[in-house]
Amino acid sequence: MPQGAVPRRYAEAIFALARDKGKLDAWRKDLRMAGSIINNPRLLLLLEDPNRSPVEKHKLIDTAMTVEIDPEIRKLLYLLADRNRISKIQRVADEYIAMANRALGIVVATVTTAVPLDESGQKNVADRLKHLSGAKTVEVRNTVDPRILGGIVAQIGDELYDGSVRTRLAQLAERIS
Repeated sequence: MPQGAVPRRYAEAIFALARDKGKLDAWRKDLRMAGSIINNPRLLLLLEDPNRSPVEKHKLIDTAMTVEIDPEIRKLLYLLADRNRISKIQRVADEYIAMANRALGIVVATVTTAVPLDESGQKNVADRLKHLSGAKTVEVRNTVDPRILGGIVAQIGDELYDGSVRTRLAQLAERIS
């Protein structure tokens, strides 16, 4: 079976369940949280130990999950641990989030700026990108790269919107020479 097939099958199953229960967005957040918590290398080592019983693995998961998540997501974590596939949780979460985003009309924009964006700046950028992309909702992931000097560079899927000062200066230099 191809490497990505197992996480995708789990993601498809949990997606169908979430859609039926009307919990696409809530489970998107829960899976993102669960993936980041469980993906701790020390915790994964304990959860992947073949000498640990399923009961011990469930207790480890319960202890690690200090935030409240939907019981169905907790059951998914138990299932993955029982089947020695808990290391796939981040890939399952990524697959599910991509499916949920498509269903909910959410696009993720990676926005690079010279300085970090505050909440209002992120909202302004999201609104502008929503208009440009035609998406219902734009989720902004801000990265900082001082080399762009100013402005923003936004990537949504294969589309790149480059409004950086660095690019504009390079274009100007090209026209002058």
